[in-house]
Amino acid sequence: MNARPFIIISTRLPPQLCGIGAYSWLLHRHWPGETSHVGFLVVEGAAESAAALNHGAIAEFNAKAANLSRALESAGGADVLLHYAGRAYHRYGCPIWLPAVLAKWKAKYPAGRLLIFFHELPGKFPIASRHYWIDLCNRRIIRKLARLADVIVTNTSDHVTKIMKISGRADVHLAPVGSNILAPDNLSQQRVRTEFVIFGLPFSRWQTLQMFDAEIRSWQRDRRLTKLHLVGPRDEKFDLRSEELIAAWPDPHVVIRHGILPSLEVSKLLAGVQFALTNATFKNWSKSGQLMAYASHGCAIVGRLHAASTPLCFTISPDEVATISEADLGGRTQSLKEWYDQNADWNIIARKISDLLPAKVQEEAMT
Repeated sequence: MNARPFIIISTRLPPQLCGIGAYSWLLHRHWPGETSHVGFLVVEGAAESAAALNHGAIAEFNAKAANLSRALESAGGADVLLHYAGRAYHRYGCPIWLPAVLAKWKAKYPAGRLLIFFHELPGKFPIASRHYWIDLCNRRIIRKLARLADVIVTNTSDHVTKIMKISGRADVHLAPVGSNILAPDNLSQQRVRTEFVIFGLPFSRWQTLQMFDAEIRSWQRDRRLTKLHLVGPRDEKFDLRSEELIAAWPDPHVVIRHGILPSLEVSKLLAGVQFALTNATFKNWSKSGQLMAYASHGCAIVGRLHAASTPLCFTISPDEVATISEADLGGRTQSLKEWYDQNADWNIIARKISDLLPAKVQEEAMT
């Protein structure tokens, strides 16, 4: 028996740098059951990804309606998972052609089912802003896509509320992101309490340095911070802003600039530092791959998002860095890792999303 075709529409898969592409691939890797029948349709970079990932069924459609339509025509009545963010498929975030292509495919192949994962949603801008009209266009696209979808998933509670409002649908499901850096089974490495890390993209690193600038100065003076590891790709614009902040610290030499490291090296580093700084917020923490990487590696997450709810109650506020006991520190990091293993591990996420497929699809999964 042959498995029902499964097509994943995404952006750029590894080794190219793209958060949505990395999510798409890791979700596929942990998808339950047989996955040899899974094919990817990506915006670009298909040949490079196919070679690096040893997965031949990767084709590109260059964000063009005609190309995607032909690819879906070839797939027929398949299951289709669309990873959506407006800017992924259009320079300004308005792929107005996308709903029409999917509607045409669904009309011709009623046995096909469409699952849409909304990774990004429009913000709120004043009417005088050029972003106002772009985001208004994106809202209309999201409304059309939501009406076509058999299953809708997103990654924050705030997004769930917004999609319900935009689409008028109540059946919007929540699944957090997992860590892009997979943790080893054994995290027994000794941690250094005075070592900190900031992991992520250049803009995020600069924002985090800004957020904790005063605290970092204080931790340095009190010898509570002796090393700060910066990990992630370099960028001239935001790295320059970061360096201006660092130059004004009591001791700028505490900073170790690693740049891009292989995943295994990042994992080793996260397993050895005690504190990890994050700029995640109450609204977006569940879509922060950075925060999930920290959590999965048992780091003590320092941020401005401590709350009574789980798992935020296991994070640490900046003023606790100097006062928290070893016992409390160990208890929170252990509880946070347990929460991750039970809720944001890739196997958990993949099973949850897979189980959302309509019963009809599951019954027809083998033909």
